[in-house]
Amino acid sequence: MNLATVFTLSRVIIAPLFAYVFISGYRSDTNGWIWIALSLAALIEISDLLDGTIARARHEVTDFGKVFDPIADSVSRQTVFISFMVSGIIPLWMYLIFFYRDAFMQLLRIVCASSGVVLAARKSGKAKAVLQGIATFGVIAVIALQRMYQVKWIPAQFLGFHPAFWVMLLPTIYTLLSVIDYVIPNRALIKKMMAAKG
Repeated sequence: MNLATVFTLSRVIIAPLFAYVFISGYRSDTNGWIWIALSLAALIEISDLLDGTIARARHEVTDFGKVFDPIADSVSRQTVFISFMVSGIIPLWMYLIFFYRDAFMQLLRIVCASSGVVLAARKSGKAKAVLQGIATFGVIAVIALQRMYQVKWIPAQFLGFHPAFWVMLLPTIYTLLSVIDYVIPNRALIKKMMAAKG
């Protein structure tokens, strides 16, 4: 196992720790968990930034790493979003958009791979990851301002939703739309794979 793979694996290991700290901490009256959750979220994002860079710099790009990296991204981010949903910060439908988008992308990668085509990362996918990462920190920041600093202009609810819901709304919409950017360039291949044989 090379160093880049270790960084990728670290996201899968850190993610459930984040879920435990965030969910149990959110339900408690203590505030120390906020800093722990923030630190774990930062480690997940740092790992995501470093693994590809390290692999290329050390000439350790592997076929396993190409497959494992997007899976680790999906697992870690889905775990973070599950934590938000279970805590009542985002509704089920919002989480399902993140979940089904990632599931569809995994299917598309398999379809492409079965035809000998590598599904290249697109700018929309990278932008989606950046928006989701920023939103994660935004959610934690809103909770910190509410609980630790008791900022009065941040209400407990805004238009029927937790204020952090609105932080997650933009990345949710972009995540949904980003699917189109992958489908259109690969529509001929998808159509070919769906055609009946014989």
